[in-house]
Amino acid sequence: MNTIDIDRLLTRLNEHDALRAVDTVKTGAVERIEPQLAGQWPAELNRAVREALNGIGIQRPYQHQADAISKSLSGADVVMESPTASGKTLAFTAPMLNSLLLNEGSHALMIYPMKALAFDQREQIRQVCEPLEIESWPYDGDTPDDVKSWLRKSPPQILLTNPEYLNASFLGWRELWDGFLRNLKYVVIDEMHEYRGFFGGNMSLLLRRFFLHLNRIGVSPRVFLSTATCANPAEHARNLTGRDVEVVSARNVLRPKRHFMFVRPDIPDFRYREILQRRIEQAALTALSEGLQTLVFCPSKRFLEDAFRNAQTRAAGLGLDADRISAFHADLKNDQRQDIQQKIKSGDITIVFTTNALELGLDIGGLDGVILAGFPPSIMSAWQQIGRAGRGWNRDAFVLFYAMNDPIDRFFVGNLDAFLDKPFDELVIDPDNEELIDNHLAPLAAETGGAVQPSEESILGNAFYEAAKKDSGKVPKNYRPHLRLNMRGGIGRSFDLKRGNEEVGQISASRRFREAYIGAIFTFFGQRYRVHSHEENAVVLAEVEPNLRTDAGFYTVTTLRDIFSGYSYGDIEVYYGSLDVITNFTGYKLIDERNGEEKGAGGTPDAQSQNNLHTFWINVPQSECSTAGIGALEHMLRVGAMFVIPADRFDTSTHSKTNDEPTAYYYENYSGGIGVAKKLFEVWQTALAKGVEIAENCDCRLGCQNCIEPAKSYNISNADIDKVRGVELAKNLLATVQDGPDHKFHNGRMVPVGNP
Repeated sequence: MNTIDIDRLLTRLNEHDALRAVDTVKTGAVERIEPQLAGQWPAELNRAVREALNGIGIQRPYQHQADAISKSLSGADVVMESPTASGKTLAFTAPMLNSLLLNEGSHALMIYPMKALAFDQREQIRQVCEPLEIESWPYDGDTPDDVKSWLRKSPPQILLTNPEYLNASFLGWRELWDGFLRNLKYVVIDEMHEYRGFFGGNMSLLLRRFFLHLNRIGVSPRVFLSTATCANPAEHARNLTGRDVEVVSARNVLRPKRHFMFVRPDIPDFRYREILQRRIEQAALTALSEGLQTLVFCPSKRFLEDAFRNAQTRAAGLGLDADRISAFHADLKNDQRQDIQQKIKSGDITIVFTTNALELGLDIGGLDGVILAGFPPSIMSAWQQIGRAGRGWNRDAFVLFYAMNDPIDRFFVGNLDAFLDKPFDELVIDPDNEELIDNHLAPLAAETGGAVQPSEESILGNAFYEAAKKDSGKVPKNYRPHLRLNMRGGIGRSFDLKRGNEEVGQISASRRFREAYIGAIFTFFGQRYRVHSHEENAVVLAEVEPNLRTDAGFYTVTTLRDIFSGYSYGDIEVYYGSLDVITNFTGYKLIDERNGEEKGAGGTPDAQSQNNLHTFWINVPQSECSTAGIGALEHMLRVGAMFVIPADRFDTSTHSKTNDEPTAYYYENYSGGIGVAKKLFEVWQTALAKGVEIAENCDCRLGCQNCIEPAKSYNISNADIDKVRGVELAKNLLATVQDGPDHKFHNGRMVPVGNP
């Protein structure tokens, strides 16, 4: 059993100047869970498959693998949730191969959210496929055109692809795939948790179109979905596919021991990125010197390239092998990525600086640790990155997280225990989103000839079916609108971030308005820039003195558009609906942080951003407690929601008002609805209780970044938050609603609960 001496590692990190005595360092551990083996392979599993598995050293499956294999062999669609490195690949590979052997000339399709993951999975299943003489090939953007043509004409039994190619090729050119699709017996949808928000909504509509086409040609494949981080697998699988599934839940079946070190470096804000990057580099070199194979997750490609280059340069001076350090990102050529992945597995590469390109379930050997340069966009992404270390229950692993100069990063350093104790996320998507449905109507019309049948409503879902009926009509011959569909977005405009002519990232329209107005000092992954100008599709950044910042003025006005659902508990009301949210920009002040001196001002007064946004909100009766505490209640709701709903940090915002009825709002930043506000309406009591718990466990009197200070707030400053009154208000609210609502919103008004 491989163990890590964490005290020695901490000492070595200090010796290499990766940590300093003045830093805030929180440590913790998650203990090992040893898995349970099944007595034998399921009897229904084809003997040849069992022998192939035995031939690669797998004599018996884990019990959760055996359960999933048995359910699939019985004919059920299956969703399996189990931790990273728990053998999900084997659980769907065995019944897939069984199906292919029993049905001569049959095919299977494996769908992955990223190309690198598909390549890795092909390598894993190849060992079992070879003795069975079953071929597998990837079909994606890295596949040469001549190979694509060959694969369409003579497809192997297994193809691996991604959502873009499922849409653009398998459906967009479906007649070229007729032979493959008419003999499709098995579909694997791996990493199901990646399909959430916009991407998830698009994927749910794409899969409905796919299953509709298969139904029209008389094909009904068995489906297997898998996930490592999902608290509602049956619900999410149903929302994603429109199909009923049987669940194999194995959340705590095996786990390596992981040692956690969460660090808030003591670095001045105006030099934060520069010094933090140096700390990350030194931490990577420490791991190299200790022989610990480590992934270093970087917040941007530029950060990655700078840190990688500097670490290689310093390695030689320390007597370390610089060739054991590598970089990995999406812009590498396919053969380069594959070569690096193989060298990681063989142990020839020890340190890998990467972006989220290696976040998903790549089986890249027994990694000893991960270093996180800044907190990922969501808690789910954090656990995905953490899951790359300790790929095996009998190996210790370490997780070293360095906080950026960002309130949410610093919040997690102050709340390591809350992070470690967090349950799985309940994933949300909204297949009824009207704007996403509009984007899928043209491809659907091309696939159906412009007409859907009543019997097909069960496949498409009511909202998609009704929209398709209204959109029915004659479709031009050879109509192929599929390439116009943006699977990874679809709603909400985004802008490139440019430094000169170099593209360094992207930013949403809402963040562009709020944080990257012309003249703003904009912090992008720890480095400060001055926003020089706005182009049609880009925000242009310029270098700036690192000691400057801008303080912007905003005020928000909300107007009710629609109420979808609501309840009242006496004088307390909770709603889920849509609001017109108008955020007004009043200008900014330019501040020198060295002395607090105001160096200037600017901005376009009265500029505003208006959006119709899905929102959850709470109205409370006016009182001294509610007026003083509503701002803290808003913040506790936002903090608690991070531990309940898998929303990326910039997907949502909060707002509160004290006049008339004190109200706390939690709203999505994009129009059309991505399911986050709707989910909070269902679980808000759990979220608020978590926010209260975190606030009460913090030693501060008035509120701080460890409990109720959020990433952003519009019209109640952090200085105005009354933590004591906020906790009192939240507790009173939670106590009042314990007995359930007395009224519900129905047909435009509140009616007593129990009324039809």
